[in-house]
Amino acid sequence: MTESESPLLSALALESDAGLLDPLSSGTEVAVQSSDAGYLRQLLEVEAAWTAVLADHGLVAPEHARAAAEATDPAQYDLIELAHAGQSGGNPLIPALKALRSRAGDAAQAIHIGATSQDIMDTAMMRMAGEVSATILADVRAAVGSLADLATEHRVTPMVARSLTQHSLPSTFGLRAAGWMSALVEAGRRLEAATAELPIQWGGAAGTMAALSSRVAKAHTNGTLDAGTDTFALVEDLAARLGLAAPAGPWQTNRMPVTGVAAALADVVAACGKIANDVLISARIENGELGEPQAPGRGGSSAMPHKQNPVLSVMIHAGALGAPSTLAQVLTAAGAANEERPDGAWHAEWPALRQLMRTAGGAAARTAELVSGLRVNTERMNENLHRVGPLLVSERLMAELAPVLEEQAGGDPGSGKARLQAIVDRSLVGSQGPEDDPDFRTLLRDALPDSVTDTELDELLDPANYTGEAATLVDRLVSDARQFAEWSTS
Repeated sequence: MTESESPLLSALALESDAGLLDPLSSGTEVAVQSSDAGYLRQLLEVEAAWTAVLADHGLVAPEHARAAAEATDPAQYDLIELAHAGQSGGNPLIPALKALRSRAGDAAQAIHIGATSQDIMDTAMMRMAGEVSATILADVRAAVGSLADLATEHRVTPMVARSLTQHSLPSTFGLRAAGWMSALVEAGRRLEAATAELPIQWGGAAGTMAALSSRVAKAHTNGTLDAGTDTFALVEDLAARLGLAAPAGPWQTNRMPVTGVAAALADVVAACGKIANDVLISARIENGELGEPQAPGRGGSSAMPHKQNPVLSVMIHAGALGAPSTLAQVLTAAGAANEERPDGAWHAEWPALRQLMRTAGGAAARTAELVSGLRVNTERMNENLHRVGPLLVSERLMAELAPVLEEQAGGDPGSGKARLQAIVDRSLVGSQGPEDDPDFRTLLRDALPDSVTDTELDELLDPANYTGEAATLVDRLVSDARQFAEWSTS
């Protein structure tokens, strides 16, 4: 890099996370929270908080804590310079600490006492995970609320259910929306659980807390630290100051706190992906049951002006395709963590975990927007429901009419099902042949005794009369979801 290029790169530092190749998360609150500047802020604030704890207990001067706190604005630092300098030590905390100390003046040696790089970085990552997850959960709750309204509105709106891509049985759109909602609720609860007690990481260079322990012992000997305050009390104070939990001990090579968060984030993406997949299929012109919210300039094609692409669902779908491999990287790194400080596995975890945060953040935000304005074409749903005709309720007919046909045939076991199957087969062949071939209802009417009236037969053949417990299921699922959507920590 030449000298003339350096100022240009520095000017672009704050735009380095713009997301040109990641439209799903670009511009979202989570993208800002998980940006390089956002993570640097967490690193600096952890260092400043630790200095403040030491000052509270008389281990460093109060003015040192104030100096550290005044140097926590990421705007004071050159991200590009820190990133390049981080290559020398293998992590960004080393140059960030050096830069922080240079700005803290006389307080320099009061910063980072008894800590190591991983303590600060893991703790900062946990704080960022908590901040990001709160944003994601707000969007998940918004989406759940919209879906609850949608499911309730359409609890008895008939549509065809599809299995293995084919028409299977009658259902309702309310039940499909409730299914989307239920998955989001479960994913949201898993993320809540994974981030409810995010732990501070504080173990020193090898997880023994030796440096801090020595400093505490010396302070006890000198009478500068209350005898009732030990190493663990200081760490607990720091955890409380940072809004984190204080575990029984360090977890520098036990990556379960990280894998738990990562898996929960991936669950959110998967739940959003399911919704997007269904919308993509249903928004096809030949299906036409659903449409994305319309917005000026959205969904256009550079070459085909007539197209209205479902871009929200496309972006969410893309995220759902990528999240599993990103989660696999986090899990692989956790399993490869060796001895008391991983030699690469820990480093491989950083970008993967952050990408999961961003993907989940983008998926939740786009899904909340998608379902809040989803366009439902009930006429097309009804048209598609009747596309197969009364054959769609063949399961019901087997249960209710096969015994009648069997009795008519003298009670020969299995004869009723065989006769009904033959009628189905003949109607399928007839539907592809001459127009004057009898349809399914006519064939069935001719085969049934007069004890089955035309009215009864028409009721049996109406798909809308065979949706089972769909409406009740919607009510039950919505009731559970409302509790999640309306809950808040405020």
